[in-house]
Amino acid sequence: MNFSFANSDKGFFRKLFLRRSQYGLAAFSHNDQITYLSLTALAIATLSLARWLKPSANGFGTHEQIGLPPCLFFKLTGVPCPTCGMTTSFALSARFHFYQAFITQPFGFIAFWLTVISVPLFLVLLRRRVPWSTTISARGVDWLIYALLFAGLLGWLYKIAAVKMLLS
Repeated sequence: MNFSFANSDKGFFRKLFLRRSQYGLAAFSHNDQITYLSLTALAIATLSLARWLKPSANGFGTHEQIGLPPCLFFKLTGVPCPTCGMTTSFALSARFHFYQAFITQPFGFIAFWLTVISVPLFLVLLRRRVPWSTTISARGVDWLIYALLFAGLLGWLYKIAAVKMLLS
């Protein structure tokens, strides 16, 4: 296995710390700027909302505080939906109740930290004028997406087992 950074076109994080001029200013567009600013604002709004919500004692249902209906999937099947407990986990994490957030929905806890990390990361990418296309096509991004999908599936299976244990 070669861990050399000789080829700068391969390593995203290596590119992150290159001088701005090495990306070519023409490659960074106004749309890239809007994308980074929009994603940063969305992450901050999500974290702010999570802090504002009161976590449900059930481990799910916190989303109802913002006017959303109870989970129809759970109501029809008796099985938690794939995102069951995510809002509660975010709300607990925003209050620094990390253990409770993790046992409520492990993937929600992971998603919370990814949201927290995304704010400074997007601002650095914006400041460094890294084109959005470079960010999403970087080596390893596809594997990160697969890993997150797998972690989401494991979080869902965990939530199904946890709810079944609570109901029995």
